[in-house]
This record gives sequence, structure tokens and C-alpha cells, in this order.
Amino acid sequence: MSPGEVRELAPAKVNLTLRVGRARADGYHPLDSLVVFADWGDEIRVDDSPAFLLTMSGEPSRRLAGGHDNLVMKAAVALQRAAGLDRAARIHLHKAIPVEAGLGGGSADAAATLRALNRFWKLDWPLDRLAELGLGLGADVPACLYSRPLRMRGIGEWIEMVEIGPGLPAVIVNPGVAVPTGPVFVAFDSRDPRPLADGPWYQGDLAGWLTGEANDLEAVAIGREGVIGDTLEWLHAQPGAWLARMTGSGASCFALFDTMDEAESAAEAYPGFAQAVILGAPEMPA
Repeated sequence: MSPGEVRELAPAKVNLTLRVGRARADGYHPLDSLVVFADWGDEIRVDDSPAFLLTMSGEPSRRLAGGHDNLVMKAAVALQRAAGLDRAARIHLHKAIPVEAGLGGGSADAAATLRALNRFWKLDWPLDRLAELGLGLGADVPACLYSRPLRMRGIGEWIEMVEIGPGLPAVIVNPGVAVPTGPVFVAFDSRDPRPLADGPWYQGDLAGWLTGEANDLEAVAIGREGVIGDTLEWLHAQPGAWLARMTGSGASCFALFDTMDEAESAAEAYPGFAQAVILGAPEMPA
């Protein structure tokens, strides 16, 4: 690490709940989701360079496009232009989050890039200003900028911080199939979904409320990839698991446990990709 290098964690995003409404006239779907972040994810490192340069490491990065088509580079250029700077940076993305996994990896990387360059260029922009810029990069980017428990509504532009108490021991697993978001929403629309209605929101009994909620995309994702259903059955059967659900548009799933030992045991037992995590508000660089 060079003296001037800035590092930012890009935490994996988990939708503890995800309600989805009928598509709007513009094609976007209204959402209502309780979102939390893991103490694990990708990492962004930025350092001085006369021109933008993106390098990548980690097995999942093999599936990503490089250069200006990468969302990391789009975020960097967007901030440079918005701030009216002629500076650039060398950006390194270390990828740990599986691609097309429902864990918000691309959005988390873009958000971490905005936070890192904000620090590196000493812009001192508040997070809400970065979030306004981030919404143009993707619906999940504003939420990932905060990386705190929050309620996300609209298409990602309405964000409200939520207090969920201590972090939640969990395991995140991925059954090894890529589930692109677009086809899942097409399948969801084919079921003639109802408009999104306001329901009773979390008021303090997190466990009780979560068990009455759902991920509205779970059934259609299972219809496309039955292994997601098999994965959820496996998670439900793990000792100490009190909730198992798909996150985002899939294929990754998670289970919540009372203790970290139970979560770690499940991660060790899963026959594919698995990561024991604490879900909540991960420690971020100062």
C-alpha cells in the first residue's frame, strides 16, 4: 500500500425482504425492501495516476468487462466530471462477490469507488450528494453508498435509515448459477403482479416481522433455476437457521442464525460457495 493509497470496502448487499410492484409506464418496478450489508465484500483501492487505469483481481473478476464499460470506471468518470476535475486515478478492484448473484456487487463497487475518490480527491462531498450522482449509475448504488441498514423504496431513490439492533449472524451461499436480473423481472411481469401496496412496516420485532415478509422474486427465480429452491431447503435444514431466503433477484441465498458459530458451521458444510458474515452495518474506513 503506497502512502497516498485509499481503500474502501464494497460490502455485499442483502435484501432481507423485497416487495416488488407492477412495472411503471417507464418500465421500472417500484420496490420496498429492508436492505442490510455484510462485513465482507469486494475492495476498491485508488492511487495517483495521470490517466484512469483499472486493474482487477479475484476469481469473479474474470467475468467482468474492463475499461470504460466497467461500472467502476463509469462511477470514476461521473464523479470527475461532476466535480469539474482534470485529475484521474489508478483504481484496483479486488473481486470477492460472485457476479450476477443478487448481492449488489457491481453497485457496491461503484459506490465504493465514489467514496474512495471522494476521499482521495479531498472533495468532502456528503453521502447524500454522492447518492444523487450514484442513482444515475444504478438503482442500488445510493443504498450501497450508505452501506447501513435501510429501507429502500421507489426505484432506489427513497432511502430511510433503519435501526435493527446488533448485527445478524448469517451465511451467504451461491448455488453456482448466474441469474441475470432482466429475465427474472420479465418472468415476474408475466404473472400479472399487483401494484405495490403499503403494508405494516418493521416496528422493532425484527425476527417476527421478517418471518411474515418475503422476496417477491423468489418464486420466479426458482422457476428459472430450480437449484435455488434446493439451496433454500438445504439452508432451512441447518442447525440454528431461523430464516432462509433468496436475496435480490438471485441466485444467492442467505440464512440467519442466533450465533456466529452456527453460521460458520453452515458455511463449512455447504458444498459450494459460502461465506459466514455479520449482516448490519460493517465498519467502514474513516
